[in-house]
Amino acid sequence: MSSHAFRAAIRSAARLPSRAAPSHTLPSLRQTARFYASAPQAPAHTSAAHERSSDSAWVIGSLVVFGPLLYSLTAPPPRKKASQVDHHHAVQKNSSAEESGNGAQEPSQSAAPRVQQKDFYPYILIGAGTASFAAMEAIREKDPSAAVLIIGNEDIGPYMRPPLSKEMWFNTSEETTNNLSFKDWQGKERNIVLQGKESIDVLTAEALDNIEFAESGAKLLTGTTVTDLNVAEQTITLSSGKTLKYGKILLATGGVPKSLPVLKGAEDKVSTFRSVEDFKKLHALVQSKDKKIVIVGGGFLGSELAVAVSHYGKDKNVNVTQIFPEDGNMGLVFPRYLSKWTTSQVEHEGVVVKANSRVASTKTVGDQVELTLESGEKVIADHIIVAVGIEANVELAQKAGLELDETRGGVVVNAELQARRNVYCAGDMTSFHDVTLGRRRVEHYDNAILGGRVAGQNMASDDLHKTYKHQSMFWSDLGPHIGYEAVGILDSKLSTVSIWTKKPTAAAATAAADASTTDSDNKQDAAKEEADKEGKRERATSAPLPAETVRVEDKEKYNKGLVLYLKNKKIVGLLMWNNFGKVEDARKILGEVYDTDKVEALVKPFGIHDE
Repeated sequence: MSSHAFRAAIRSAARLPSRAAPSHTLPSLRQTARFYASAPQAPAHTSAAHERSSDSAWVIGSLVVFGPLLYSLTAPPPRKKASQVDHHHAVQKNSSAEESGNGAQEPSQSAAPRVQQKDFYPYILIGAGTASFAAMEAIREKDPSAAVLIIGNEDIGPYMRPPLSKEMWFNTSEETTNNLSFKDWQGKERNIVLQGKESIDVLTAEALDNIEFAESGAKLLTGTTVTDLNVAEQTITLSSGKTLKYGKILLATGGVPKSLPVLKGAEDKVSTFRSVEDFKKLHALVQSKDKKIVIVGGGFLGSELAVAVSHYGKDKNVNVTQIFPEDGNMGLVFPRYLSKWTTSQVEHEGVVVKANSRVASTKTVGDQVELTLESGEKVIADHIIVAVGIEANVELAQKAGLELDETRGGVVVNAELQARRNVYCAGDMTSFHDVTLGRRRVEHYDNAILGGRVAGQNMASDDLHKTYKHQSMFWSDLGPHIGYEAVGILDSKLSTVSIWTKKPTAAAATAAADASTTDSDNKQDAAKEEADKEGKRERATSAPLPAETVRVEDKEKYNKGLVLYLKNKKIVGLLMWNNFGKVEDARKILGEVYDTDKVEALVKPFGIHDE
């Protein structure tokens, strides 16, 4: 290569941008190049030997100066050391793809080897309830090598709560009850503790400290509370002070039972009802004879408990009194006529019902509590159960800076149940976007199971996430003659269409509904929106009563029927009364426009008139 050609190559290299070299190197390089380009040239009459000597010196000097630079510009980037591999990569890239909206995503890396690190778990589930159990099973199905850590504050594994206020009180064997077992609708004995496809290893805080690396399988840390969640660092802090790192995390912290300030001062005689320990305490109490139990609350839990405890305590002279402010049992859920009839059936089971009543004050009288109602009536109790609903347990989420739903309560998530990058929620504490009925927060077992499952599938997936479209069902039993299943939104403020096997006929019912639905819906929707703005959860008393499609006396008996709940002429909820096995049919017509001319065809699958 001639000296002129080499100079040209050097000038070209000096003008090339480099990702490897710092930006401040380039001006210096260009200045150097310009310096050599503008250097005085040898006169034409200089001897050839002198020119060759000068050129050789220039070439050697250029190689010394620019040789390292040329190598740095053309050399390949250095390889990462094994210790520098990011062990969060497999789970983080999926979340990045989710937040980008749509488009092609990376192939699933769920089964790829993970770099082990002490105190790191690919999946951590906070809350040891049904939602976490379902999420764990879904994760392990998609990622059989996954290490899952479930953290709960009770000393028991995931279990079903509904039997605690229903079937457990109808056991004929105390041994069965002590084993936390019950008989289901088919007469099969089951245990409330959930049994899955694989066993869950129970850990203590001490055992957790001794674990070097997370192993494949499900682990349950009991009796532990998570006190802090750092979303940016992807860490949690336990009540013991220990810090754990996570790849993806599920919040399934459930709800906290509401209390009544008016009962303050009688705490040793007052309890809520949600856990196994609550059940054991109340069960032991009513085993003693001649006890007076007061249940405050007329909703699902209060009504179920009133009937169940009264049934269990019949031969022990246990007296049950139920107090609530609504017109009748399930007054915030059922149409008024059905609520009143249900109340008569609850009373038939031996419960003393105090509807339209509130507790004004309490005082201790010996070993008992005297409750004074707003009417002035006094009620004596050996023990009081408060069953006035739950509040979503969002304390941890709030500290972590997650978005909360100020109207419904709970943590706001999208339709894929994701709150933030790598953070998912399921169960009672989740305010999710229902693609059919709008944003909702649902406090039912079926929602926890199916929501937990979808959350788990999405946590373990690096491909497109599933949308939570499931319309959860719920059920209840109020004595031997009342059993019902339901889907969607059941709100007594909505207009309803009721169809029964007995009079009034379906035609009369639907005609009455058609005459009043639109006006009532508009007024009720406005009242509900105003109440929600003010943060009220009780019935808006200033609004007119909702349209009811049947007017009956209490002596009317409802054997089998269907109640449709309407909002803006659309079916948003269905109550199937003593009409079982029709949940899928109900789900199919949620969101459909109600048409009186087509009601017969609409309800035909429910077999209302088959009898």
